[in-house]
Amino acid sequence: MNQESASLAIEHEADIVRIRPLNVNAVQLTLLAPRLAETAQPGQFVNVRTPYMLRRPIGIMDADPASGQIDLGIRMVGKGTEWLAGRKIGETLSLLGPLGHGFDLSGWKRVITVGGGTGVFPLYFVQQACRRQKIDAIAVCGYPSKQDSILTEEYASCGCQVLFASDAGDMDIAGHAAWALEHLLTDLEPEPETVIMSCGPKVMMQSVAELARRYNLACQVSLEERMACGIGVCLVCTCKTRDSRGQEQMSRCCSEGPVFAAEDVIW
Repeated sequence: MNQESASLAIEHEADIVRIRPLNVNAVQLTLLAPRLAETAQPGQFVNVRTPYMLRRPIGIMDADPASGQIDLGIRMVGKGTEWLAGRKIGETLSLLGPLGHGFDLSGWKRVITVGGGTGVFPLYFVQQACRRQKIDAIAVCGYPSKQDSILTEEYASCGCQVLFASDAGDMDIAGHAAWALEHLLTDLEPEPETVIMSCGPKVMMQSVAELARRYNLACQVSLEERMACGIGVCLVCTCKTRDSRGQEQMSRCCSEGPVFAAEDVIW
């Protein structure tokens, strides 16, 4: 992690001010963390302390410097996330962050986000940033089914074009998010300064990266690797990437990532 990132990665004692169920397996936590809300960028994450040994890395869903609040999307997949989802308003959480290298929005005229599963949480932050910066944006979101979907109304209210896909075939497109992206790109008006930003299952992002290559579009992907320290020390979250010469190297997902240029990832 570079010196600037290290200086921002501080511990915050954040009070929970709102808890909103999203479906039977997911909740949105809104926390008061003014310093974190001022510095967080789309694609970054926080490491949240739980009673179960290691902190849990959670992507930042949104940050509002004006109110000093941040949103975290929690999907219950184990003891740590179940504990987080069971907190009460007024309780305090210990957050370490903001951590990681996020998405780069600079210089793009159009941003297409492609999210699958919990990947829609950090990409919602991207869409909010696009709205605030007046960048043309399109959101593609994929879910197992309509019943499992989350943040559909929120994405629709961002003012961007939205396309929802489900494996069950009960939303806009039948299939995963990459199939919906291909459907979109087939008819999309060309814009050279377009970037695709993706987060979700690895196989989905690999398909997204291949589509971006085929359509000659820039692509950034947020990798989801198991993490421990979150600050680049323990090396648990290393992943294979290519350096500037195209040579294979090991990168730390928590510090060099989690966002990488898709062409640099060795899938």
